Amino acid sequence: MGSLRFVLLMLTLPLLLAADWPAWRGPVGNGVSAEKDLPLHWSATQNVRWKVALPGVGVSQPIVSGDRVFVTASDGRKNDRLHVLCLDRHSGKQLWDARFFGTTIPEGEFPPGGMAVPTPAADGKRLVALFGTGDLVCLDFAGRPVWIRSLADSYGPFRNRWGMGSSPLLLGDLLVVQVDHWGQSYLLGVDAETGENRWRSERDASVNWASPVPAWVKGKPQIVVAGTYRIQGYDPANGRELWSVRGMQMQCIPTPVVDGELVVAVSGRKGNSIAIRLDDAHGDLSDSHILWSKPRGAPYVPSGLCYQGRYYLIDDGGIGTCFDAKTGNLLWQERVPGKYHASLIAGDDKIYFTNMDGEVAVVKAGPEFEVLAKNRIGESIVATPAIANGQLFLRTDKSLYCIEEKK
Repeated sequence: MGSLRFVLLMLTLPLLLAADWPAWRGPVGNGVSAEKDLPLHWSATQNVRWKVALPGVGVSQPIVSGDRVFVTASDGRKNDRLHVLCLDRHSGKQLWDARFFGTTIPEGEFPPGGMAVPTPAADGKRLVALFGTGDLVCLDFAGRPVWIRSLADSYGPFRNRWGMGSSPLLLGDLLVVQVDHWGQSYLLGVDAETGENRWRSERDASVNWASPVPAWVKGKPQIVVAGTYRIQGYDPANGRELWSVRGMQMQCIPTPVVDGELVVAVSGRKGNSIAIRLDDAHGDLSDSHILWSKPRGAPYVPSGLCYQGRYYLIDDGGIGTCFDAKTGNLLWQERVPGKYHASLIAGDDKIYFTNMDGEVAVVKAGPEFEVLAKNRIGESIVATPAIANGQLFLRTDKSLYCIEEKK
């Protein structure tokens, strides 16, 4: 019965959350919204529905579930005061601010995100947030703790130089957390109701910041994880490795992109984008399942996306690239000015390129490069924007903006 409930929840998840942005990279973890009539033009004053100042620091992506917007932050001298904020989506009014003290101060340096780099995840009744202190918290939608765990107490502090970057993944009632660091790395499967482990799989990996993503392969769910030198698929029922493909760099930051039974992963400075065919084969698939590999356009930080049969990238220095997702053929490569850490998002035939100066270039989705608009907010943006209910949510270094184009 448990496995049946898991499958039913996984099947209905994209439908239930179609107008929401409930986790890192949206409803199904690919950075794409199915909505239409999304914003094209805005500024610091034009088409701004509301603007709210945020406490402390953080570069986690805002998420949206129904009429609520959630965002995390950290402050204090050691960034060990942790915040989960809930805002009304319509007005920006703060509904609550759940505050915690971090249990452990990890090694390393942490600007600009502090301990609030991972994006939280929600399923309509609960929210789960991971912080760089090793604290994993589950709250109900009233801001009350359901359970709290210190992964640092259980398995040692996070040791990954620039802080924890991997975002938790909710798959039905399973919560998946990827911890790749200088200590013993692991993938953790947690019961979202109780906070107790279902499984823990040790990983042969060093420091990585990529996040796990879901995939459906021949009707069955998998967890796709990029890490040191490999990309791997795991069984969500027990955490066992199903397959692996060599070709990643030592340190992986971009999250893999799943498009049907295709996954594209990229890592490292000047690394390759690798497209992998997903099927029910197990083991080392490096010599049999790589469809194409391309060195051009590889980013170090921003994640790309697959949209309408094309694979889009932006590198940290502002070179945008578009490939045919099935063949790897280069369609265009153009400069999109600025420096980039935010990942790409898409919807309504538009690709949103968000640079660190706070300018968002809206590019028409397609085989030819066409800039539809350039919008400057006047504040630095490192966090990836979110799309929900026809609105665009931009987190700057100071504020959270809700952008809504007036009809």
